[in-house]
Amino acid sequence: MTVVPTLLAAGSVSVQEDIAAAYALVRAFDNDAAWSAATDPHTEFAQLRRQNPVQRSTLERVITGVDAPEETSTPVWHVVSFTAAEAVLRDEETFSSSAYDDSMGQVIGRSFLQMDQQEHRIWRTVLHGGFSRQAVLGLRDAIRSDTAAALTAVAARGGGDLVAEVAFPVALATIARVIGFPPGTRIGTLYTWAVGLLDDANGQISKAVEEMLNTPSAWAPDSLVALLLGTKDPEIGTGPQLLPAVRLLLSTGTEPPFRSLATLMYATLTDHSVAALLRTDPPAASSVIQECWRWECPLTWVLRRCTTDTVLCGQVIRRGDLVCINLASANRDETRWHQPERFDPRREPLPSLAMGTGPHTCLGRRLAALEASEVLYALIDGALPAESAGWALDSDGPVGRGFRSPRRLRVRVVPS
Repeated sequence: MTVVPTLLAAGSVSVQEDIAAAYALVRAFDNDAAWSAATDPHTEFAQLRRQNPVQRSTLERVITGVDAPEETSTPVWHVVSFTAAEAVLRDEETFSSSAYDDSMGQVIGRSFLQMDQQEHRIWRTVLHGGFSRQAVLGLRDAIRSDTAAALTAVAARGGGDLVAEVAFPVALATIARVIGFPPGTRIGTLYTWAVGLLDDANGQISKAVEEMLNTPSAWAPDSLVALLLGTKDPEIGTGPQLLPAVRLLLSTGTEPPFRSLATLMYATLTDHSVAALLRTDPPAASSVIQECWRWECPLTWVLRRCTTDTVLCGQVIRRGDLVCINLASANRDETRWHQPERFDPRREPLPSLAMGTGPHTCLGRRLAALEASEVLYALIDGALPAESAGWALDSDGPVGRGFRSPRRLRVRVVPS
């Protein structure tokens, strides 16, 4: 098979329209979900850090900021300091990623997100081929073209929403290309299916993807799926056994990247020192991007399950206990960064936990950095005129509790 199954092929609905429909579902989720409420949780997190780096809490409290009835709540250890968070993320023997069995696993099936140690390393070794430095650099032209086209379209219309029209489609198109979906695939439909926002009660979308997975020629050579299909390791399997991996790659390759791109554009458009810095010191782009990830990491927390009784920062954590690592809080730890609430790309560069650390460090970190650099340079190179040239920006800034990013980033022409 060299064509996309009919259900997933863009026909009367274009790929761009399909992406726009997917973004509408994402925005509806953000607006309705309590865990993405438009409140700034950083003040709360700072108070928690002052009390204790590791605290007994409930998952409901962590996610929503509100306590649930005791009989329905899920006990959890809330890790809020940088040092404690780093220790947990580096120790996969004591803190297992199988914690996702009851959350993401219920949506997408068992994927390498939930695996540890040798099983996890087998998957990472294969997938690394698609995320290596050389492979990522090979995507530069496509990302640059997508970014330029999206920004040019916004400018030509006299304005638009840079989250909906640039950040989301660029991130989604990029990961779809890396996974290996053929041109003309309804990648917006696939994304909303992958994250559970689109009902697939009759399993037709899953069956269509399985059909493609059973046909190696359907996937671009050297793509992630082609690499997985080409391996002979029984731990990975073939065909439909790869379905959870495809869903995970679509979701994690789109959700955090589009949100971090939105925050980066917000920071660039509201802090004019960023453009000034990069015009005099272009290599500083890496510092700008890393600081933006630290300042407002797109995914607030990750989960682990304790595998054996242990002690962390004076707290006795029992085997089987759920542990929530608060990345947003860890990345604003006052003991590591001076005035951590400030976005300051000139500060001394110190690694943050925005991309994780240890065995589960984000596979796509190089890809995310490349996407960010292309968007950043497109903005400062004049893809949109400066505000002083007659443009205005309307944004709510980074908001949300579980996922954080601007929900709107509207630019428009101001009539003279």
